[in-house]
Amino acid sequence: MCKIDQPQEALQASSDLCGSEGSESWTLERRKMRTSLSDSAKMTATSISSSILSGVLHGVVWSVFALNFPIILSGREVGDKIYPKASYEYDPSVSLFDNTIWTYGTDYGLATIMMSFAFWILRTSNGSERNEHKRLARVSASMLILYAISTGAGAIAHQNYLTVESRNSLTFRLLWTICVGTVYLAPISMGMIGNECLRIFQPRANCPPLLKSMPRLTDIYWVLYGTVGTVACALGYMSHQRPACDIFIAGITQTPCTFYCMGFLYLVEHPGITKTMKIYGNVGFIMNAFLLPLYPILVLNLGWSLAATNTLLHANLCVAWSLQGLVLQRVVKSLVEEPRNESQQKPLKKKVQ
Repeated sequence: MCKIDQPQEALQASSDLCGSEGSESWTLERRKMRTSLSDSAKMTATSISSSILSGVLHGVVWSVFALNFPIILSGREVGDKIYPKASYEYDPSVSLFDNTIWTYGTDYGLATIMMSFAFWILRTSNGSERNEHKRLARVSASMLILYAISTGAGAIAHQNYLTVESRNSLTFRLLWTICVGTVYLAPISMGMIGNECLRIFQPRANCPPLLKSMPRLTDIYWVLYGTVGTVACALGYMSHQRPACDIFIAGITQTPCTFYCMGFLYLVEHPGITKTMKIYGNVGFIMNAFLLPLYPILVLNLGWSLAATNTLLHANLCVAWSLQGLVLQRVVKSLVEEPRNESQQKPLKKKVQ
């Protein structure tokens, strides 16, 4: 009896030992998983907090810089003539605002063209079943729609608010806040376009090393960055006696996101994005920069009328924004056509084998 009982006791002890070790191992694994999830949550919270703080800080810095850069660029004397502050309270002796068809007519034209580009890009993405392509198309279209809203609101203001008294009204302030505020919001869309392009192309095996090393900012960062300028605009901190100058100030804050998108276009390598198209895109994104120093030269040095000046500026905007819309449509189209090209190439490879 004793000989029979001893092995059973040994097996039982061995089973208890294994069960104890297995339980301890499972507990350790659960602890590791909890620690990993906790660390991941902390990293995510830290990343979000960093994006919020950076977006707000950079938005404030660039808004302050935008207010002062035109004066640094052109000099104090020119700055006092072109950029006197208004805070939406316009002085009849110094406030200038063009009401001719040359200004509001070209604004309406810009709004129509930008909406057309936006719908073109969205329609292009309909051929794709992948959400990443549709998301890129949506954020690209949103930037062009913001351009359209800005110029559309500007056209209504230039056509209907013919006196200084009417421009000192609440309705004009609301309308002009929409006109300029959408320019401050454009960096959100532009920055998110850069984010989406990097998110799509960086994981690819054929991604160029420089593009792969390009830092990707978060959507939260760009939302906060653009919101800061928009709020400052609504509060009147970016308002000038020449309301058109508000647009120049807002345009300066687009500098970081402009170079963000240009960096992607310069570095990306894809059969559907040709060298010519990359040049068009980079020219389109940087083409509006020279309008800032050009405006005082045309108005003060050459004596151009506001109607002629605005017509030239709007023509430049039309070319620049159209090039942006064209290259973004080509980027979306090249991504949409990738699955088709792959499906067409597979049968050919089988035949060769």
